[in-house]
Amino acid sequence: MNAIARPWIGLVFKCCAALALIVAFVFFMRMQEDQSFIDRYRADGTVSRAVVIGMERDTLTTTTRKGRSRRTDIQMLTVRFNPKSGMKYADYTGQADIPSAPPPTGNPMADSEFSEVIWVSNAAFEATKVGDSFVVVDTPYSGDGPELFDDIRDFDPASYYPGMALSLVAMLVLAAVGWRISRDSAMRGVAEVLPLPLPGAGR
Repeated sequence: MNAIARPWIGLVFKCCAALALIVAFVFFMRMQEDQSFIDRYRADGTVSRAVVIGMERDTLTTTTRKGRSRRTDIQMLTVRFNPKSGMKYADYTGQADIPSAPPPTGNPMADSEFSEVIWVSNAAFEATKVGDSFVVVDTPYSGDGPELFDDIRDFDPASYYPGMALSLVAMLVLAAVGWRISRDSAMRGVAEVLPLPLPGAGR
């Protein structure tokens, strides 16, 4: 390895280690954010039965700071549910008789109170048709809209652990390699600047 390039290579490995640590931190913060979101639904949410009244696919376009556009396919279900349900999430035990939305009145303004759009995965979208019903959880006054009961119930923060673990392992490996390269470079530099012993010295 070129002696001049060696310190820079070590620095690159150290920077990559720092980047891996940042990625692990991003995983952790995302886990905390999602856990807080789920905890709020579990603590304050109310359960009701939702009926699918519309289905739509769309494309979400986002622009990065570098000006590049990224397109993401999204699947949306329009559901009619009861945001005023009195059944708490903690009290729901799987019973079939749960609050649902009142019959439509024909007044768009009045009926809109009981309608909302839910984003779902492609698999869930493919398995759903208009007229299907399922259980949702809503939090009053939050403005977030209903979430599928199964998603709230089945959320497990452990799904973030592999990403955090891999990022931390990568950080340790990259930091060790960078430290080793930098140490070897420093030792080589010291050896080169130390004065050479004179012939016959020490006799």
